[in-house]
Amino acid sequence: MILKRFSELPPLETEPGTDCSFISHNPQGEPLLTVVYATKRDFLSVPKTYTAVQFKGNDAVPLEFHSVSRKDYLEQMEMATSWFKSGVYEIEQTKDYSIVMLLTNDRALEIIFTGFELLEDGYHSVDSQAALIARISG
Repeated sequence: MILKRFSELPPLETEPGTDCSFISHNPQGEPLLTVVYATKRDFLSVPKTYTAVQFKGNDAVPLEFHSVSRKDYLEQMEMATSWFKSGVYEIEQTKDYSIVMLLTNDRALEIIFTGFELLEDGYHSVDSQAALIARISG
């Protein structure tokens, strides 16, 4: 399997490590998966910028996601773990749905969706979990 970067989303910040959190919720009767991850940091002393993305499905293709360890996922897909850097990769894209994999230092989050929305970036959060809580509570 050949993976390419999913260029429709901003790349993950990988220095000094990846930082990603997500929650599956149903705020207005529509299942959503909100993912928040670090996307940029100008200098090590500057707090990271966090990108928030909401994924959704539809009646024909419901939203589906799987979170497993990076090592287990890459072994299951018969991919060499050392070849893949952290990032967002496109696994499959059709006219009806897309499958992407968000690969961090320790996790793989595979998402099957029909649409997504980039939300406003968050700044000056301690980590992705705090950025996610701020996003869903604000």
